[in-house]
Amino acid sequence: MGTEPAMGKRRLCVVIPVHNEAENLDALVNRLRAVAGKLAGWQMELLFVDDGSTDASAQKLREIRATGVPIGYARLSRNFGHQAALCAGMEMAAGEAIVTMDSDLQHPPEEIPRMVDAFERGADVVQMVRSDPAVAGAGKGLFSTWFYRTFNHLSDTRIVPNAADFRLVGRRVLDVFLRIPEREKFIRGLIPSLGFRQVSLEFQQADRLHGQATYTFGASLRLARKALFDYSTVPLQFVFWLGTTISILSFCFGTAHFVWKLMEPNRVVAGFTDLITAIFFLSGCILASLGILGRYLMMILEQVRGRPPFIVMDHVHGVALSPEVQETAQAAEVRVPVAV
Repeated sequence: MGTEPAMGKRRLCVVIPVHNEAENLDALVNRLRAVAGKLAGWQMELLFVDDGSTDASAQKLREIRATGVPIGYARLSRNFGHQAALCAGMEMAAGEAIVTMDSDLQHPPEEIPRMVDAFERGADVVQMVRSDPAVAGAGKGLFSTWFYRTFNHLSDTRIVPNAADFRLVGRRVLDVFLRIPEREKFIRGLIPSLGFRQVSLEFQQADRLHGQATYTFGASLRLARKALFDYSTVPLQFVFWLGTTISILSFCFGTAHFVWKLMEPNRVVAGFTDLITAIFFLSGCILASLGILGRYLMMILEQVRGRPPFIVMDHVHGVALSPEVQETAQAAEVRVPVAV
């Protein structure tokens, strides 16, 4: 993809999902170009993944490239979601290491040299962690804290609390990640589960420069549900123990009621309220159990179907941001429709 790195320099590919972020792209590219000049021994390549934007994001990417900045970009055929867009970029990324970050400038590009330095000192994964989760908003920050604590308690795979999709991944980790055939990958859980040497660095999350967040609270809830079901069998264990507990209590209650009726038959009156309450309680337990089992069956069905997690309809290869390459940045664009 693009030209080969200059002699003695390694390539760093920055993968950036984009969804309705046209107003932020100029500032983001300018800050990334400034950072690229500070990376001794590295060439930086930018790869944007347009996740079905409905604004002028795709046009803005073309305009940036036309000005002489040799960014690469891919356009997905529709909105597949943030995690799918990240996976698409990771599959197309070239280089010894990649950085994933958001396009709203809440992930400061100026942190990249620190990440590269940690990678050069032996880390295979450098995970950036918010130093102040409250900046995400009071409600979302509280939910995030609760989610990480609950997940780490229930799952064998530990996620770093307040972790963001702002990380550096070495090539050997990325190669293992890409070989996993899982259709919908929860990256925040899957990367930690791979092992290797992983370190965490704190960063101060900035405010959005322009626009409104498109990653809603509902999307966060869906991601949390996926994480729970993908990396924990607690819901299935809950169904088993709930059913077992209800059966034992029902047996004990029935036995006690039978004995009481034998001892004092005139005082035992059939209770309509008790009967209705029991029916509704057990019906609710059954429906909840079926819902949990149905969720696992749906995961199996989606995996067996083998439908693509994303479809790339337009891909323009980028070139590393180096002085000698920028002089010839008007290279011809090559669009290759790809279905992944």
